[in-house]
Amino acid sequence: MLTTATQRSVNVSGIPVGYHVAGEGPGPELVLIHGGTGHPETSFAGLLEHFTQHRSAIVPGYSGSSLTPLPEGEIDVDMLVDQVAGVVEEAARGPVDLFGISTGAVVAAALAGKRPELVRRMVVLGGFAHYRQPWQRLLMRTWLRLAELDGNAFAEFTLLHVLSDTFIDSMSASERLRLRSGLMPSEGLIAVLELINRLDISDYVRNIKCPTLVVGMRQDQLVPVRYAREFRDAIPGSDYVELDSGHAAAMEKPAELLKTIEEFLA
Repeated sequence: MLTTATQRSVNVSGIPVGYHVAGEGPGPELVLIHGGTGHPETSFAGLLEHFTQHRSAIVPGYSGSSLTPLPEGEIDVDMLVDQVAGVVEEAARGPVDLFGISTGAVVAAALAGKRPELVRRMVVLGGFAHYRQPWQRLLMRTWLRLAELDGNAFAEFTLLHVLSDTFIDSMSASERLRLRSGLMPSEGLIAVLELINRLDISDYVRNIKCPTLVVGMRQDQLVPVRYAREFRDAIPGSDYVELDSGHAAAMEKPAELLKTIEEFLA
């Protein structure tokens, strides 16, 4: 939770883009880009408390999140990249380190390819270069159809794919209910899913110049690990590591993930 953060906003192409700033310290700021569920305040579990002990962290919320409104038309990846770039230019002193989760990993990678002067190093977790494989399209078609038919079924379907089976089995009923309530099909989440359904950032990732670590999760049921490996292969010179986790590694394996990020960004 961002209990000690300062909330600010910057206008990007007529949209007030909200972001949080927390912590302070020497060295480049760390920009954390949330996933498609649209909750920048809670997306990074206990990671932020650790990072902000020794460095400044910036957490932007792109359109569709709780911090930033949707435009009148549909969103596209360039819009989200420009929004995060606007926050970086407003809030950071120089090139930043990026950490992106899921859709946030896609936005981070596209930003690093489009605006390389803004990025020093980058870690992307649960990311992908596109969502056009048959398995991906089938998953997305089912996901969006559930949003139309049954919000509770949509939330449960999302929970089943975001967390590993072993982690879900370890949770209490109240914990599962709390998480499910944050996964209901909001307008912002649907807009992001529709974007993912047509997404392809292949042209951006091949232009990434900064040192990059791709993190895959062996139990990921939302972005299966083979797509993470393909993402690694698409980013020139990138490093790769796998965690024994579901998609939400920040929740399932926070200590291991923190160690991985810190060692790479050092």
